[in-house]
Amino acid sequence: MSLPLSRHRLTRRSFFPPFLFFLFLLLLLTPLCLAVGAERISPGNILTALAGKGDQVISTIIYDLRLPRLLLAIGVGAALATTGAVFQALLKNPLAEPYILGISNGCAVGAILGINLPIITAMLGIAFNPGQVGVTLLSFLGGAIVVMVVLWIGRRSVGSDTDSMVLGGVMVAAIGAAIIFLLLHLLPNVRGAIQWMLGDLSRVSSDVGYMSLILFAGLLFFSFFVGNSLNALALGEEQAASLGLNVRGATIVAYLGASLVIGLATSFCGAIGFVGLVVPHIIRRLVGPDHRLLMPLSVIGGGIFLLLCDTAARSLLPATGASGGELPVGAVTALVGAPLFIRLLTKGRESKH
Repeated sequence: MSLPLSRHRLTRRSFFPPFLFFLFLLLLLTPLCLAVGAERISPGNILTALAGKGDQVISTIIYDLRLPRLLLAIGVGAALATTGAVFQALLKNPLAEPYILGISNGCAVGAILGINLPIITAMLGIAFNPGQVGVTLLSFLGGAIVVMVVLWIGRRSVGSDTDSMVLGGVMVAAIGAAIIFLLLHLLPNVRGAIQWMLGDLSRVSSDVGYMSLILFAGLLFFSFFVGNSLNALALGEEQAASLGLNVRGATIVAYLGASLVIGLATSFCGAIGFVGLVVPHIIRRLVGPDHRLLMPLSVIGGGIFLLLCDTAARSLLPATGASGGELPVGAVTALVGAPLFIRLLTKGRESKH
């Protein structure tokens, strides 16, 4: 794969038009998605409520329910798409993403243990509640353990390290899924736990929703500084080292940083697949493989993708009059992402013939 390196100039003309378009699209979809839900709200009432005026009930729906959830979808989508682009660059494999590599399942195991830690410690006669911070740390620890196991598999296997790591990640994901099902079997609230595992943005507090805006801003900020390193790493360790990159240090930081981001996102809303797989592929088709542009657009594009999927998840069942509340957002991302990714693969093969 021919990738632009740091010595190739990324001009303003090639960077700003797509970047501003994606940012404008996100800003445009935000109020539109606020209007959609079980209770339809007109754009005029939304603008009035955002200005601090209008009906108190509408203001409560927007500020306490929809806006925090909308911001959470943007932040989590950005996290999933960004880490997907990072893993695809590190492993030089288009199938690499946190869900397939088993990292999401590892984070989910840690998060489930953290959520149920008060019950476990109460059985031992100890009162202990780790809170959201403790759940996030355990989620990160679970993801970090999976990363270390996958790296060990890649180093110890015969053949390509990257192929072995992807296949090993699939097997580790299966083990993680088995542990998750075992934990779910032992949990008192099985239905709620299963819904959380399929991806659930509805149960997060409004404070976490608003804090996810910081996650989005942080990812967007750091995405401007990692493009050159990822361009070099995507070429292979030898070529990256010849370009003056500290390959070992950059790889460790990338893996641990991605695990921390995935752990944070998973502790909020469960394991959500296909965002980190589909979004970087779509953006790569649109603007090319240069990570200096791919990374910022993945942050914004991931937010847009999960925002639209979550809007559909919370709107489809009420719109049809069906009972059961709403769809799990992870099911919607799979139903949208899997066919879309298949289409991208087949379209790419057709263009080669």
